[in-house]
Amino acid sequence: MPAVDFWVFISSLTGRNFLIVCSAVLILYFLYKKRNKDAVLIFIGSIGGVILNKILKEIFQLPRPSDALIPVGGYTFPSGHAMSAVIFYSMLILLFHKKIKNKVARNSLIFANVLIILLIGLSRVMLKVHYVRDVLAGYIIGLLWLFILYKMLEKTKL
Repeated sequence: MPAVDFWVFISSLTGRNFLIVCSAVLILYFLYKKRNKDAVLIFIGSIGGVILNKILKEIFQLPRPSDALIPVGGYTFPSGHAMSAVIFYSMLILLFHKKIKNKVARNSLIFANVLIILLIGLSRVMLKVHYVRDVLAGYIIGLLWLFILYKMLEKTKL
């Protein structure tokens, strides 16, 4: 079961408690730095993504694979972990890449976050709790949600 443990760990990088703590720390950091739009992006991006995912799961009501390697409830489509991963880790790229002057460090941030996003999606398939289509849909919907929110916040004064 070592392989299962590895994929469970990767999946935990978008676990509810992990993202709540990380998001709260980032929101406090951005409020302290007077970067209110960034704090709002993290708050609405994260919570809105979870709500959107729950709504979509209820609309589609597709069952999970029957041979899952870990116990998971609820519907399969779209993958909430994939959606949360692409929203959260893409927000990190958006919010920090311009602040990092060192090209190697900036590219490392981007590479590491993209790798985490891809591994989280792969973990959901490897654990047999999602189909590939669920993960791809989670990525696409998450990116669309983040793009729309980012563009809306770009035009507001906070």
